[in-house]
Amino acid sequence: MEALTIQRPKLVDLHFHLGQSVDPHLLWSIAHEQGIRLPSKNYWDFYNLITLNQTHTTWENYHNLFKLTELIQSSSLAMERSVYETISGAYRSNNIVLMEPGFCPMFRNRGGERDLDQIILSALHGMEKALIEFPQVRAGLIFMLDRRLSFEKNKIIVNKAIKYCRRGVIGIDIAGPNTPSFQYKDYKDLFMEAQKNGLKTTVHTGEDGTVKEMEQVVSALPLNRINHGIKSVESASLMKTLVKKNITLCLCPSSNLKVGFIKDISHLKQVIQTLWKNQVKFCFNTDSPSMLKTNIVNEINLIRNNKILKEIQIDQTIRWAFEASFINLNNKNENLYL
Repeated sequence: MEALTIQRPKLVDLHFHLGQSVDPHLLWSIAHEQGIRLPSKNYWDFYNLITLNQTHTTWENYHNLFKLTELIQSSSLAMERSVYETISGAYRSNNIVLMEPGFCPMFRNRGGERDLDQIILSALHGMEKALIEFPQVRAGLIFMLDRRLSFEKNKIIVNKAIKYCRRGVIGIDIAGPNTPSFQYKDYKDLFMEAQKNGLKTTVHTGEDGTVKEMEQVVSALPLNRINHGIKSVESASLMKTLVKKNITLCLCPSSNLKVGFIKDISHLKQVIQTLWKNQVKFCFNTDSPSMLKTNIVNEINLIRNNKILKEIQIDQTIRWAFEASFINLNNKNENLYL
């Protein structure tokens, strides 16, 4: 008797934060292994906290939970396990064959107490372990600069990304809450240096800020992708620029709905259909899958079930995701999508 083969589409997740991608029970276990004092000794209190178990949340509370998950992951052992579990789990549960987890190394070394290279190498080892077990998968790490860090610390992150580019670091990003001292124009040379050394570049913009801010970001930095970018629908000229520069937007529907940047399904439909009509490339991603209790299948079904896009259009967004990947697919699995 022949074995039953389950056919599932091959999917991609290009934008998700490592801290918010590890299952709660694993974070709980990792925290106890390291002797980290948690807000509660009751697992279900921790679960409700870490999964944002409420209809909506504030932008501040959303970022406060990042601090907790980053603390839990602040060791070599924690990083190796977190990356391994995230990549292997995403493949087993959703057949994600291409994924690019992002994190800020500076928020994993406890203010300099832990060696930054050790943290990075442990993350890479966790990724390599997952890829050995699941050779159908391709993955790469994205290092996140943060708007709350000094230019000097962010420069160190870029230098580390360049150093480990041939080991599996594929790009850099800018994330974190806006601060008055942060200026995108200050990072143009760093982003150009990263690209010169084989890295790709993206940035969080067009989510919580204004369309004017997003226009400044696109003008100031050399970019391959943008995380979120929903504000672009407010400017016809900006959408034309995105098309001209071939910049793909990594949309995260559930995340934007949870925090309130997308008001409701009607607003989500208006944003996505406007991008489509203006020929702006975009794909769907999870952002914080564990925290939001979502996955890439849920994100796509959210679009499908609410009739926001037709099936042929959804299929195109998945193709755009493969095309926008920072991972070089020319040497292996050239037809990964098929």
